[in-house]
Amino acid sequence: LSKEDAEQFHHLTAKLLFLSQHGRPDIRTAVSFLCTRVKRSDIDDDKKLARVMKYLQRTRTLTLNLDARGPINTQWWVDASYATHPDIKSHTGGVMSLGRGAVYSTANKQKIVS
Repeated sequence: LSKEDAEQFHHLTAKLLFLSQHGRPDIRTAVSFLCTRVKRSDIDDDKKLARVMKYLQRTRTLTLNLDARGPINTQWWVDASYATHPDIKSHTGGVMSLGRGAVYSTANKQKIVS
């Protein structure tokens, strides 16, 4: 990407990171990946950013619903994607629910290759 496009990529990714941590956990995995590409973004990364932006535009009315009436039923969902990054490191994500809706979510690049 050109210097101007790379700065725009960085700017939008930072905004998406804030959004994913403060109200849209559904985009956290994609944003986490985009954050790893800020220093060396290319055309493919720009396309991935555009895809997230289109998703947000299409799901503007999607609300985050939380409900824990009755007995609390803790559930976890965890997934990983192997050798996703150029340095062959993997990516892991997880979501926790106490009833209805996600109360905690995470997405991280793994620190080691095994």
